[in-house]
Amino acid sequence: MLHLRREYSDGPGSPELVLLHYAILDGASGEMISRASVVMPPGSGDGHREISLFLPEAGAGRHTGMRYAYSTVSGGGEWFSPSYDLDLSSPGQIEGMVHLDETPPGNLRPAPGRGMFRMLLPLKTPGKSGPVRYGFGAMRKKPSAELCRLAIPAGNGAPVIEAPEALSVLKARPMPYFIYHVDPAGGHLIQDKIAPARITFADASGDVVAVRMIWGDPAWAASNITVMELKNFGGGAYRAEDHFFSDDRLLFASGRQQALAAYPLPHVFEGYLAGPSGSEVEYCIQLVRRRDDGSLATEWRNRDGGGNWRITL
Repeated sequence: MLHLRREYSDGPGSPELVLLHYAILDGASGEMISRASVVMPPGSGDGHREISLFLPEAGAGRHTGMRYAYSTVSGGGEWFSPSYDLDLSSPGQIEGMVHLDETPPGNLRPAPGRGMFRMLLPLKTPGKSGPVRYGFGAMRKKPSAELCRLAIPAGNGAPVIEAPEALSVLKARPMPYFIYHVDPAGGHLIQDKIAPARITFADASGDVVAVRMIWGDPAWAASNITVMELKNFGGGAYRAEDHFFSDDRLLFASGRQQALAAYPLPHVFEGYLAGPSGSEVEYCIQLVRRRDDGSLATEWRNRDGGGNWRITL
């Protein structure tokens, strides 16, 4: 597994939100293997942001690349940077790239159609230096340290890791599963249940083309974005998750609004967040509306009285 650090400087002013969008590409065909969008958290007040991405290593004789871009939200508008390309065939030559020790075949991957989310590894004895091995297992699977196939440095606190949104799905709903880690102090196996929660947002206007949930632990040490989708949306070429990766986002928004218009109001959008059972998650909602002139406007939704919503998993 590769661990790549990327940085961003806010410049004049401080954006309300900074995202990094990336796609892993087959080096020979250019075909997209996977893609994701991640939240770049604010720094310590100096306008500097950084994040580390978890990237797959290319197999023997296979070359992969990465294409990425940044986007920001500020003052009701959304801005996208140009795209940048990286050749991942020689990771040792890329600044900010670290190799993480991984036992083949690696940790279990998400269920088809599901991605990853970021969370703090739930260490019971934080503050221990050295790498911590962790992994995932289905609810019915017998706990085993052999499932902990990836090691990440712990440093002086709980490291940020990526975990599957779901290992299995039943009737379009993600099922709970276990995350395991080998305790760095005692060497014994510790398990935590990963519990999903469904969040909805209803739009009665019909001009909302995108609903995004920004969420994470109460300290926002590990932040996520979930692009919510209209319940029972057929999709086709206008799935909500395609907006960030569209070549013409205004044209895409026009087509998506037409596709959404085929569904009765109110439009109910849904998405999932997840984390260790019993933990608290904080979230807010970002809307993207399409104006009559075809332009797009962003706005935020928070709980009544101000502040973010909180949910206990």
